[in-house]
Amino acid sequence: MGTRKERKTGNKINFELTKKLAMAYVGGHSNLKIDMSATPMKIFVDRMKGARVYDLDGNEYVDYMSALGPIIVGHCHEHYVRSLKECLDRMSPTIGSYVLATEKELALAEKLKKHIPCAEEIKFAVTGSEAVQLAFRLARAYTGKRHVIRFSGHYHGWFDNVIGMTMNPEGNGKPYGIESEEDVFATAGKDPEAVKQTFILPWNDIDAVADCLKRYGDQIAMVHCEPIVFNHHALMPLPGFFEKLKVLCEQYNVVMSFDEVITGFRCGLGGAQAKLGVTPHMATFGKSMAGGMPVSLVAGTKEIMGLLGDRTVIGAGTFMGYPLGVAACLATIEILEENNGSVYDEMDRLQERLTSGIREISKQKGIPMLCQGTTGGMTILPGVECRVAYTDADLATLDIPMIFTIAALLQEEGVLTRVGGTFYMTTAHNDDDIDYTLAAFSRAMAKM
Repeated sequence: MGTRKERKTGNKINFELTKKLAMAYVGGHSNLKIDMSATPMKIFVDRMKGARVYDLDGNEYVDYMSALGPIIVGHCHEHYVRSLKECLDRMSPTIGSYVLATEKELALAEKLKKHIPCAEEIKFAVTGSEAVQLAFRLARAYTGKRHVIRFSGHYHGWFDNVIGMTMNPEGNGKPYGIESEEDVFATAGKDPEAVKQTFILPWNDIDAVADCLKRYGDQIAMVHCEPIVFNHHALMPLPGFFEKLKVLCEQYNVVMSFDEVITGFRCGLGGAQAKLGVTPHMATFGKSMAGGMPVSLVAGTKEIMGLLGDRTVIGAGTFMGYPLGVAACLATIEILEENNGSVYDEMDRLQERLTSGIREISKQKGIPMLCQGTTGGMTILPGVECRVAYTDADLATLDIPMIFTIAALLQEEGVLTRVGGTFYMTTAHNDDDIDYTLAAFSRAMAKM
């Protein structure tokens, strides 16, 4: 696919099925205040293989959407598919979480504890949203305190106490989050008391954290954040921010927790915590860990996680540690471990080719373009000229409409990205994919 392939422009099947889908599922499968689709028309998949998606109209795409992050070893990887089929040949996909267990659970636990720095003990869940809530419960039980600090722009699931809310610009009273109609995560029907569980602070502002803990440290159980904010333009942590944050957390008996639902196993076997060299007290994982199956994880210190062992804290669920999910996790990690994790080096090489090419094409067009992220994923930020974006102030010149326009044009050219400008790499991407993507990006920019 290194050269351009003639595309079918009618998209008759996709168009007709899009109308039927809208009638079948109110609001679609996942909805926000704004439509996160690149175009109004859905792509109805016929088949997938490697880094490619083929639709019912006969069009072919290079896929960087990666199912919004979970697909890390590519589509239909032979080892991955074989592992899931072997599981289904031998047992039911789930067996309940009380009496029955499988040997593979032990092998997986060994790998997770080996690779994740904070994983002295682990606990499975199914979705990232669930894992976050269990982490909150554990932190509250461990500290005997109620409130959680989170940061503006970070995403931690759709439950009432974390969905939506922005910083209070007046800063009066406790720094609870406030509702805003402009917030894409704002929702009616939320328990009004839920906002009083979390304080929202500006990202990368260690002085704001210190001040909040000085005033309310006796009420704060946890600080929970994305270590690299892929849900908000891939904002990076300032050098030294997490080291200072951990000192403050330990000073005030507060649990420092990373939301690694995106970064976990995508930017490395040890997640962002290993890459950044800072070990939190606890972390939540999901998405890439199981290569596309719904599995999430809470990992943390023996002292905190031990509250599950003695049943002080309840974390119950039929699907926790279900065999098909365990097989998916084990297969994914085995693929990522091959040749001492050399697949990450290859993803880095290809991602550097991609980002360098995008920057050069944008420069020729006269459009500033910051590309930033980490191994396994990067975000394009048109209009941004700084070398690294750490806060919203660094994004003052970001052209958000252009992000959506580029996504739509790339889709027309046969390249799928996550709307918002994110490209997720997989172990299946190769140089032909990069060549095609850069050619498509050049054509898209020519249409701007």
